[in-house]
Amino acid sequence: MDGPIFGLCSVVTLLSTAVALSRAVAQRRRSAFRVSRRAHVAALASSFVGSVLTIPAVGDVVDRATTPELSSLVSDIAVVIFCASLQIMVIDWEYRELPHYVSIACRIAFVIAVCGLLILQFRRTDPARLDLDLSTSYAQSNNVRIYMLTHLGFFAAATAEVAARASKLACAAWRQGRSAAVGLAVAAAGATFGVLYAMSRGGYILAYEQGHAWPLTLDNIISPALAGLSIGSVAAGLSMAVLSNSRRPESVRSSANV
Repeated sequence: MDGPIFGLCSVVTLLSTAVALSRAVAQRRRSAFRVSRRAHVAALASSFVGSVLTIPAVGDVVDRATTPELSSLVSDIAVVIFCASLQIMVIDWEYRELPHYVSIACRIAFVIAVCGLLILQFRRTDPARLDLDLSTSYAQSNNVRIYMLTHLGFFAAATAEVAARASKLACAAWRQGRSAAVGLAVAAAGATFGVLYAMSRGGYILAYEQGHAWPLTLDNIISPALAGLSIGSVAAGLSMAVLSNSRRPESVRSSANV
């Protein structure tokens, strides 16, 4: 299922990136929401890269041209950047009139640390030498489990924050303009699907350690579907909110912070 699901995600995120980039260029002279505009572009671009590299055919080509499982590492790092960019975007929407740059800087520092940790764990796992995949298919490897739990743990925490903040903004936006509220609600739902994806895949790994894992074929159906719903819903929802003709987050923010 990975091919069709992430192929569709690639198309959605590519189109969304083009729309977000054109909007950012058109509004480059405006100081308001400059951080969130750049974060929006970064989130969509990184999700596009992650989606493309998750397509099995594309990943195989990259791995043969470079080193085994490099596509998985780059895809996972792209997902980490995607999550961090979403965090920065919703924080800037919610608290632009309040001091929040320290909070953004902390998230940037944390994402750098997580990416560095994933690279170190990738080198320790050494998929090329041991002929391993960084997936639940090789959950018997302790290094693979640690690598995946590091990635999934960050993913779960980041998407949970995005879901909570986007839901708060959606409730505030409903009193101002329903188009923006619907977009934020869709994005919040997408982030919630991300939490469920992390719980599904991480739960399989933890269950495997305890010797009570459910069939791998079931995980290979449920987890990609949840990941695809997460990426597609977040990309579509944020684009809907940003491009909405109703009142923008200036009014949403004032209501959200009352």
